[in-house]
Amino acid sequence: MKKLILTAVAAICTIVAANANNNILGILNVGARIGIISSSEHIPTSSAEISDAIKAEGTGWTGTLFARINIPKLPFYLQPELQYTNTTIKLPSVDLDAILGNEKEEEVETHRYIDLPVLLGFEFGLGSLANVRVNAGPVFAISSEKGFKDLTEEDFIGAYKEPKVSWTAGLGVKLLSFIAEVRYNGNFTNGEVNTEDLAGSIDPNRTSWNLSIGVVF
Repeated sequence: MKKLILTAVAAICTIVAANANNNILGILNVGARIGIISSSEHIPTSSAEISDAIKAEGTGWTGTLFARINIPKLPFYLQPELQYTNTTIKLPSVDLDAILGNEKEEEVETHRYIDLPVLLGFEFGLGSLANVRVNAGPVFAISSEKGFKDLTEEDFIGAYKEPKVSWTAGLGVKLLSFIAEVRYNGNFTNGEVNTEDLAGSIDPNRTSWNLSIGVVF
């Protein structure tokens, strides 16, 4: 029994050591994830006349392809990703009547994004068998298909602009080749709205949570 215990301990130490060497035989891994997303868009403002002109909640899905570059001898990795997000946003009509406080019917829009996250991560656990991963990094906007259809008043045409660089941070687990991860997506700086003809300033902010599952090879 004692010999069996020592053998098991030695095996575990070997696995942990292999993990610390970060799988030198597998410098590059590729994978894919798909998940659900819960987003919030809010434009706080310093003007009472246009307060909460846009405040929206949404849900949707996201799909990601990624390459994971292991750093030899260290439990760190670099992970560039190509991410597509599709969300359904519910928001009140945004025109001058809404800005002045009149009731407007809620509308639904579909917003689509293509982003390029570049993450630095740290992992610990049992090597290729199971581990926990923590990662974070900037997200570069490639394209954004959205546009609050009711921003048709002259003061608002072309006003809304998305941040070009945001950030994300996540926590995930890996079991064999399967992965599960939760992330929070935030902003370094908010977007911009040109309000030269309005009595106030607007600062849009988009944040979201997403939960995804996937596979890595």
